[in-house]
Amino acid sequence: MKKIVSLLFVLAAVLAVAGCETYKSFSQLDGYRWSKVDLNTFDVIIIAVDDKSYIQRNVPVMIEPGPHKIVVEGPPQAGHAKGQVRTLELDVKPCTRYWLEARKPNRVTADFEPAVNYEEPISGCSVG
Repeated sequence: MKKIVSLLFVLAAVLAVAGCETYKSFSQLDGYRWSKVDLNTFDVIIIAVDDKSYIQRNVPVMIEPGPHKIVVEGPPQAGHAKGQVRTLELDVKPCTRYWLEARKPNRVTADFEPAVNYEEPISGCSVG
């Protein structure tokens, strides 16, 4: 019994260390705006990053730092179930969380530009 407990303890320690190394330096993308003060900005849905699709669209996306092509869907148009799709090229900093948005020239147009609404450092994340 002691051997099994010791083996499980060692296995748990190895997995914990491996898990820490895997996510030592990461970044996050969020489709919800951090600031909603500007009336001509809207939340987006993150569809893909570098051609990798995301099924769960209401959770932050964890990615590695570096240059990325982020495909987002803007707000739905009047009479349509979905919004237009745009690509945002972003050089993602390590250990940084980005809140993305759709910027429109006015509230009635369907056209928008994807942009970063706000960015902040992720606490507990180490660059390395």
